[in-house]
Amino acid sequence: MRFSRNIIAFAATILAVEAQTNGFNSGSTKTDGSVKVQSDFEAEFRAMQNLPNATCFNSVRLFTSIQGGTPNTPISAFAAAIATKTTILLGLWASAGEAIIQNEIQAILSAVDQFGPSFTDLVVGISVGSEDLYRDSSIAAQQGNILPGVGSTVLVDYIGQVRKALASTALSSKGIGHVDTWTSWVNGTDSPVINAVDWIGVDAYPYFENTLDNGVSNGKSLLSSALSKVDAVASGKPVWITETGWPTSGKTENKGVPSIANAETYWQDVYCTIAGTTYVWWYILDDAGSSPSFGVVPAIGSAPYYDLTCPAGSAGANVCGTGQSSSSSSASASASGSSSVASATAPGTTAATATASVVETPASGYASGTAVPVNPSSSAATVAPYPVSSGAAGSAAPSGYAPSGTGAAGASGSAGSGAGSGAGASATSSGSAASATPSSYTGAADKVGAAAGAGFLALLGLAAAL
Repeated sequence: MRFSRNIIAFAATILAVEAQTNGFNSGSTKTDGSVKVQSDFEAEFRAMQNLPNATCFNSVRLFTSIQGGTPNTPISAFAAAIATKTTILLGLWASAGEAIIQNEIQAILSAVDQFGPSFTDLVVGISVGSEDLYRDSSIAAQQGNILPGVGSTVLVDYIGQVRKALASTALSSKGIGHVDTWTSWVNGTDSPVINAVDWIGVDAYPYFENTLDNGVSNGKSLLSSALSKVDAVASGKPVWITETGWPTSGKTENKGVPSIANAETYWQDVYCTIAGTTYVWWYILDDAGSSPSFGVVPAIGSAPYYDLTCPAGSAGANVCGTGQSSSSSSASASASGSSSVASATAPGTTAATATASVVETPASGYASGTAVPVNPSSSAATVAPYPVSSGAAGSAAPSGYAPSGTGAAGASGSAGSGAGSGAGASATSSGSAASATPSSYTGAADKVGAAAGAGFLALLGLAAAL
């Protein structure tokens, strides 16, 4: 009976927030690698809510629930969300070990106690992990991605721990899910995770599908194909779009050309088609300094790079048109919360078939502006947990860490020096201290950059590291 009541409550939550859930991904650090505080999050959330001709954005997806530089203090994004009435897709980082999962859980429990309904009423769902299955896959290994992930057995255990911990709280009715690359969901080996979750989060970037005809004109078709494949294995569970977008600048990936004009085309073709038909968290509001750069604005508070107005009659115009409030609803809104993949296919086109070897998304947890908790026992606990942005300064790495066998070079590693190579490659490379780092990351590691090179690798060897 408890299970049935939770399912009913989850369905009711979907009905209540479906038309409102349009948002952006939000990391725990700024583009310079420093930790965001409440005022930073508030400025970001208000900028999102006041985008010209796109007034429906009022939700954020978080990657961690822990404030940067603390063991398990609730992230200040929670207080900022309350102040700005922004809904939240909670995130718990799942690739840093058991101790960090417990700290993530504790941060959420502390927020429930501290803020009560003003916090819990804003929670849209709870994501245990981000692209962990991809990083644990053979594809990642083949691409030279040494960044840690976890397999389905560990992830299912973590999901169970989160359910148990939240069972007696006001968050017990919130759907628990996991976010990963679409290729991870359809590879046939991760069905235990599908069985364990209430919803499925999909990260999909046609720009990175560089073994296919991935020009922006095919972007909608490729995304539709990805969502259709995930829907086919989702056992009827809601499929949410947790990351997608097109870069304004960066490296060309086959026919995927970063430009402001192409980013606008992708917005018109994709966002304006799917708005109101499923939950969407676009990537990203601001990631200045990253390469490729997906930011919609050059800086928080600045005007967008391109016009966000959706064409008259589109789903986006119905829910996110000029002057419309965030409570506007689309006539085509789906009560189930699953993705409307049919409407995402361009008329007269055939959805391309993606190969299993293609990984089309940046690594969420390593993307510019994203951070994870640091080891509370470390003397570097007040330092930004790891370098962010492509080629960010190596000094962002905690000074107390050094890679095995290479001394403390990571404390002062220099900027990454170029783009990786090979299938799925994008902007990363080797900072001068990155002697233990592959010269190119591919696929999902594209946003890392080799800043602080060896110092970042040292983090990988610690329980609190990514």
